[in-house]
Amino acid sequence: MNPPTSDPARLFLDEARARLDDAVGLIRHGLAQLDDAQVWWRPAPGLNSIGNLVLHLAGNLRHRFEANVGRQPDVRDRFGEFTERAEIPKAELLRRFDESVALAEARLASLAPETLAETRPIERGGREVDATVLGILFQTLTHLTGHAQEIVFMTRMQLGDRYEFRTPSLVPPAMRPKG
Repeated sequence: MNPPTSDPARLFLDEARARLDDAVGLIRHGLAQLDDAQVWWRPAPGLNSIGNLVLHLAGNLRHRFEANVGRQPDVRDRFGEFTERAEIPKAELLRRFDESVALAEARLASLAPETLAETRPIERGGREVDATVLGILFQTLTHLTGHAQEIVFMTRMQLGDRYEFRTPSLVPPAMRPKG
């Protein structure tokens, strides 16, 4: 572990790694409780399945950390993330997701604090704009966290009282599963 620092850029990078780890943990926690059919369940026609969200997050992490921050060629198929209907097995979804998470972790670990102020071209609102690396990371991690919470919610919708909370001791007794 690194000694404490007062450098805001270094603190941001440390916190970014922690937020990435937390959101990834939520996603894995939800997926661990579901079978393949539940991963591809849709709450209503036209809404995403958890499987589509996992594909989307794998694509988004790779796009943001490799193409935007890392200036690597963009290989993302964003439309395909949402239109996939082949019901890819959960193990394969996790493999793809974990591959993108590993790229994000490696990129975060290799970033120098001064890189945060650099700008990169990104697409926003259908047009190209310049964004700071800090801004790209902040947006990417809040996006990831939002979809992680969506996955938790969809998992709870399907499992009801069988849902296993990540930290049961923090759950109010009235909300704990019966029996």
